Amino acid sequence: MRMTRREIVVAGSLTAVLAPPAAAFAPPAGGEAHGAETPSEADVARSLELGGLVFPVFDEKLKLKNYLFVSARMLAGPGKDVWKYREQQHFIRDNILRAAHKTSFHAKGNLKKLDETLAAAECLKVANQVVGEAGALVQMTFTQIASQS
Repeated sequence: MRMTRREIVVAGSLTAVLAPPAAAFAPPAGGEAHGAETPSEADVARSLELGGLVFPVFDEKLKLKNYLFVSARMLAGPGKDVWKYREQQHFIRDNILRAAHKTSFHAKGNLKKLDETLAAAECLKVANQVVGEAGALVQMTFTQIASQS
């Protein structure tokens, strides 16, 4: 059976749309998995997903040494309007990246590792300033961390 160009394009398009992407079932490549415990549905419902953050790593002389690629989840406090915060997510992301350019979030003595405590504290402080409510976002969990080098 011979197919026309049009039939080939239609068949290819349908295959791409209907077939589930392999990446959805594969573990993330090239990084450590963090937050291995599966969050409850209630936690997911009141959280903000922050994927694709890039934190520069620099030394005390402010010389760039590395990049850390991070995905994280911020949890809204009980009774807080998570939808309001999700609408401001792009502002939160922008201000987190600004903070990451002022303070290097790497672990002391290791330019390839994230200091999760420092990063979470700074990011939550910035995020709460953006939304204008103290204690609006109460917890930050890092779901994936990868180092460039």
